Amino acid sequence: MSADNNKPRKHRHKRHYTFMIISGDSDGSTKSLHLNHFKTQALAYSAFVIALVIICYVIYSAITIHNLRSIDSSQQAQIENLINESSTLEASNDELQTKVQQLSAALNQRLEDEAVSAEEAENMAVPSGFPLTGTAPNPEHAMDDPNETTVTKITEENEGTLTGNPLLLFESSAGNTVIATGSGKVLTVTTDVKFGNIVTIDHGNGYISIYRNSGDPLVAEGTEIEKGAVIYAITDKNTTLGYQIQKDEKYLDPEELIEING
Repeated sequence: MSADNNKPRKHRHKRHYTFMIISGDSDGSTKSLHLNHFKTQALAYSAFVIALVIICYVIYSAITIHNLRSIDSSQQAQIENLINESSTLEASNDELQTKVQQLSAALNQRLEDEAVSAEEAENMAVPSGFPLTGTAPNPEHAMDDPNETTVTKITEENEGTLTGNPLLLFESSAGNTVIATGSGKVLTVTTDVKFGNIVTIDHGNGYISIYRNSGDPLVAEGTEIEKGAVIYAITDKNTTLGYQIQKDEKYLDPEELIEING
């Protein structure tokens, strides 16, 4: 028999774990649960895994809550910025609306002023003024026949039998002037066999006023003139003025349009 066979053998002891549960009942009874080594390790590992999962979940929840709080803080900051920007935009919008209202009022006022100015300019262009400064007797109605060398005054005897274009004859005195009855552009300055000289003014609205006098014209062709501009200076040698008006190339009685204040 060998020496190894004489050595005492070591016996492997099986470990057992006992869990005791003590009841709180009055009888003081106890309950015990016996687990072997494998079951105990399985229970321990399971408890560790559960604890690890719980810890991971707690950490994840904490991180998530922290991130959500960060996002919430960022969103709150963005909301505040948007509110501030909205307030700024509202203030700017109010300011712009005020400026728009002011500009609109200014534009309306300008349009109104321009309309008034245009109306005034249109009225000034109508040859409705008196063609002489100072005072003069009431004019005499006459008829200008292009085929005659003189104009013919209209009387009760010849009224209705004369042919030609209507004309008013004014008698003025030295020191007065012949003036434009409306604003416009001097169309022609030429001689006139019946009066000496003739000046025509185009008022740009279909009206043409005609001034016939033996004095020297004081305006030139193509000149823009205003109502009241001097056309002739009256002296003792040119006291008679022949005045006519055309509307759309047709002669009309000037007395129907001008203001007779002589």
